Amino acid sequence: MLECARTKGPCSVKPVPDPPTCPPPPPPPFPWIYVWVVGSFLSIMGILYKMYLWRQEKEKLGESVPIWRPRRKMKRPFHSTDLPACVQYLIVGAGAAGWAAYNAIMEHDKTAKVFIISKEDCLPYDRPPMSKHMWWNADPPDIFHLNYVELGKRHTMYLAKCLDFLDPVKFYRKKKGPAVSIATGWCVLRVDADDHVAFVKTLCGEQPIYYERCLLAPGSKPRNLSIFKYAPKAVRDRVCTLRTVRDLEIAYRKVKKSKHVTIIGAGPLGCELAWHLGRMNKAVERHEDEEPIQFVQIYKDRGILGGIVPEYLGEWAAEKIRAEGVNCMRQTQVYDAFESADGRLELTLSNGTSLITDYVFVCVGADPRTEMAGPSFLETDPVNGGFLVNTELEARTHLYVAGDAASIYSQWKDTRIRMDHYGPAAEQGYIAGSNMTGYWIPCNMEPHFRLSLEGALVMEVVGEVGACMPTVGVFKPCSDEAKPQVHAAPADASGGGDRPCYKKSDEYQNRYKRGLLYYMRDEFIVGIVFWNMPPMENRKDVATEILRSRPTYKEINKISELLGLPETECEEKAEEALRETGPCIQNRREF
Repeated sequence: MLECARTKGPCSVKPVPDPPTCPPPPPPPFPWIYVWVVGSFLSIMGILYKMYLWRQEKEKLGESVPIWRPRRKMKRPFHSTDLPACVQYLIVGAGAAGWAAYNAIMEHDKTAKVFIISKEDCLPYDRPPMSKHMWWNADPPDIFHLNYVELGKRHTMYLAKCLDFLDPVKFYRKKKGPAVSIATGWCVLRVDADDHVAFVKTLCGEQPIYYERCLLAPGSKPRNLSIFKYAPKAVRDRVCTLRTVRDLEIAYRKVKKSKHVTIIGAGPLGCELAWHLGRMNKAVERHEDEEPIQFVQIYKDRGILGGIVPEYLGEWAAEKIRAEGVNCMRQTQVYDAFESADGRLELTLSNGTSLITDYVFVCVGADPRTEMAGPSFLETDPVNGGFLVNTELEARTHLYVAGDAASIYSQWKDTRIRMDHYGPAAEQGYIAGSNMTGYWIPCNMEPHFRLSLEGALVMEVVGEVGACMPTVGVFKPCSDEAKPQVHAAPADASGGGDRPCYKKSDEYQNRYKRGLLYYMRDEFIVGIVFWNMPPMENRKDVATEILRSRPTYKEINKISELLGLPETECEEKAEEALRETGPCIQNRREF
């Protein structure tokens, strides 16, 4: 190739041609994304419309009623590895005795670390409202609050809040107290008293927890009739023993849906439950179309509280329950139970008749929980039941038992007694908690419990009582002369006429309105029942001191005067009448 600059001649190389023009751009693609969005929107709207039509058709057929199922039982902590390996104070059971023991430990040991193990999956709660005011709530019980209204004030069944308890892991890492933690939903299988070890049931077997001091407060389990215990599932689903919060959650909804409810048993629990359920028709607002629930109470004696009070008082107290609309069937027992043709429950009674009902409450007592006695090599009482403990509630070294499951040796009576009520359990728990911290307090207490029917009947029992024991009753004479009496019209020759029942008359209602009942053994008084007596401060302690002095039947009048029976008024005054009025201010100014 020649260089044009050297030859200084014309360049023989042809010029480079221009590049070809670019081809036209392709046309834009069709916007299928918009088609997909519109199609998806129309499909979703079509599905929603179909669901709307299906729901409308379902409501027409009456199948839209939601089905409530019991909540699942949850363990806290969830995994067994979160349980502490060793604790200072271990309390098995979160009932009245366990919670009272925790309060006593914290009172006497300010740096205590307490760990509580509860078989129930909820925090410690107060059990007595379960058979009383919880049934007057308009809504089912809420497990997060468990509120109820008493005397115009709102209360809760819970004894503590969730924030009061530490997480078990943080509790174990904390070196010094005060600290408390709880494990709910866990079960203790056995205790090794020699090595101070409690074994907790896990999915893999057992997990040990070492302790310095341990309290067993397992409580008691409700009795059930064999006809219900071994019945088919359709029958067992309509029977409740009402012992835990889970039982209350299920029973409340079943009762609200029922038209007929039966209560079997006339002990303290059965009477309180029957009276408050009967009052539920008046206390809880109902729709105009809803019919009131029919309640029936079945018991084998002539009157209620047949194992506590004499027959004449049981018949008098039964009228209080009957006045709330409850049908009392006395001297009747249940022989069989099976499912009826319409899916309800049919009971075969001892009087030859049958009763068709929707739901049944069985309130026939309770037995102590002693399942841990065998694997733990602990002694049990063959007569009274429960664990054998000494006067200081100690079964073995640093192992205590309190509550319904404790058979205590009483120094005053020189015998063993077991008390299965809420008040004695709390008192025993406090004594056991104090002894766990180093005290040596003897548990010389008298059995006591209380039955309250909201003003209709208030019965407080102190000491040993029983319907088979000799009794002496002292009652306040209450005459209603000032009130207009309703006299019966004279009967005609044909036997007709308006003659009211004697048990509904004012004379019968006022005969046993207020009084004292003394229970005798030989010639000594061993028990006192305060029958509808007005409230008095430290009544239980006063009665305990009286029984400790071993009075005889000759001192009944003096004891009645000491307890204020002569000064007792038949009609209790209202709170406004008892309030003292202050001095009158004459020269007051209004602003």
